[in-house]
Amino acid sequence: MAIFTSLNTVLFAIFAFIFYTIGLVLYRLFLSPTSKFPGSKLAASTLWYEFYYEAILPGQFTFKIREWHEKYGPIIRINPYEIHVDDPGFYHTVFSNSGIRDKHAFYTGQFGNPNTAFGAVSHDTHRMRRQALNPLFSKASVVRLTPVISTIIEKLCRRIDEVKGTDRPLNMRLVYMCFTTDVVTRYALNRSWDLLDSADFSPLWKEMVRSTGEMTKWTKQFPWLFGVVKTLPEWVIKGLKPDLGLVLDMQTKINTQILQIMQEKEPKPAISDEQEQLPRTIFHALWNNPNIPSEEKSIDHLGQTGQDVIGAGGESTGAALAVTTFYLLNTPRALKKLKTELEEAMPDKYGQWALSLAEGLPYLTGVVLEGLRLFYGVSSRLSRIAPTTPLKYQNWEIPANTPIGLTNLLLHHHPSIFPDSHSFLPERWLDNRPLEHYLFSFSKGSRQCVGINLAKAEIFLTLATLFRRFEMELFDTTFERDVDVRRDMFLPQPSRESRGIRVVFR
Repeated sequence: MAIFTSLNTVLFAIFAFIFYTIGLVLYRLFLSPTSKFPGSKLAASTLWYEFYYEAILPGQFTFKIREWHEKYGPIIRINPYEIHVDDPGFYHTVFSNSGIRDKHAFYTGQFGNPNTAFGAVSHDTHRMRRQALNPLFSKASVVRLTPVISTIIEKLCRRIDEVKGTDRPLNMRLVYMCFTTDVVTRYALNRSWDLLDSADFSPLWKEMVRSTGEMTKWTKQFPWLFGVVKTLPEWVIKGLKPDLGLVLDMQTKINTQILQIMQEKEPKPAISDEQEQLPRTIFHALWNNPNIPSEEKSIDHLGQTGQDVIGAGGESTGAALAVTTFYLLNTPRALKKLKTELEEAMPDKYGQWALSLAEGLPYLTGVVLEGLRLFYGVSSRLSRIAPTTPLKYQNWEIPANTPIGLTNLLLHHHPSIFPDSHSFLPERWLDNRPLEHYLFSFSKGSRQCVGINLAKAEIFLTLATLFRRFEMELFDTTFERDVDVRRDMFLPQPSRESRGIRVVFR
């Protein structure tokens, strides 16, 4: 009798699960607030469809979204909860400066950083965390500390001098990532990690960034994986995945520095008058800020913020420099115009550039903006939620509290804004600076990237210095294999066969 009772319980559970699943799918397809929007019915039924294209293929969901837009139009439903819009003109409505905008918890959960400004779901929480960081990354702070960037650029040039004239190619994605990581750690932590000192330009560091990007495709669906990883001994993680062991080393470095700051008897001064010194770090800015609640000052909160700043400031800016370098060397007409402008502005090719001089050059500005457009920033969609207000798009009303995504990889090729969008045309920005309204590489609105001023300063100064000082040419590098975005790993990734953007210096 007990056997039959157990069997009945199992059968009841099975049928209950089946009926629940059927009811959930029917609700999502016909009764949900987003059911009226066009799109794939299978994608609207379950998140497993997105998981398949994100994790199993992998990194192909963004391209599937592009296919759906071609089929269904500019506004579509891409999963049970989210709307996606392919229209640059709607970007500023979604990514508003003035309106309240939350993030989607399903989206932020993939990064494992809920205690940061980037990972904050709530608009108010983000605002509170972000206000403490803004002064450190303001335009005035970046200008004042430009000598720090210039010093590291000179170190980069010395490393290039070691191979100049030897026909030994450098993988510029590695080289630039070492440079930008050294800058952001020196700038934000007051302790450069000196990756430029690595003889091989620290390829394991780049692999770590790539691996963490690939992990997000799994942690988005299974955020509890972060908890599992935290329970594993350090030797197990380093044995299974040596590059991810660098994440643990980074956390140790950051947490050690935070503990030292917490133990300081006297708070550090805001900023020294000596331009070359950075006595204050992002941790000082947070730890000593009376407007931040004490619970926001834990090692976990501060450590996650440090990781965010280093990760974004290193990989993104380095990749933007590498992509721009490729397009310049692959476009002789643009390269010639740039070098002519640089030679006129800086007769001494070994001279040190002032940021104001570099930013004032029209063609260099066009090069930087066009490089950012074709680098994209992130390849995954970014989304925002208007928690209390419906948003109007054409004849559609998007219900309040609905995640709305837009994707730079699509928007930066919109023919109505960027004709001949796959060509590298710095000229499109000359005398047309309002076009920057549609440049979304750093996002827009109240949650725009905090490091935009630092990143642009690095890009302007580095391109001006290297292209004035060196003669370069591409080495066994093709657009199709080494540059074109073939995988969306949050950050743009080329094909697996890529050998990197390699350059020979003459």
